[in-house]
Amino acid sequence: MAQPARDIFGKRTALVVDDDAEVRRLMRRALEGDGFRVLEAGDGREALRTLSREGEIAVIVADLRMPRLDGRNLAAHLAERDGAPPILFVSGYDSPPSPHHLPGPFLAKPFTPAALVERVRLLLGG
Repeated sequence: MAQPARDIFGKRTALVVDDDAEVRRLMRRALEGDGFRVLEAGDGREALRTLSREGEIAVIVADLRMPRLDGRNLAAHLAERDGAPPILFVSGYDSPPSPHHLPGPFLAKPFTPAALVERVRLLLGG
């Protein structure tokens, strides 16, 4: 059985960005169950504010389609920063609109909590 993230990495922080509060709650529960401290944001602008006031964030899980600032544009803002965390993109679409232009892995909704945790672990190299 795989060890939870807290046993492998220590306590890491994940930022979950989605305009659907229920989806954020489900992702939060899955990641907290794997030992992550989880912060939430309802869109990319809120995520940028959270990133500016928080300490180190290990990973971002961001919806591709959100009002105000979507996941792809959030990634573009983060690309300008040194040491930006990796991003796992999620969406209700089966595949991203342009997968070769997406600066990170993609997970289609709906997904299981186990699938989310597995993809985050892979992204972090664990």
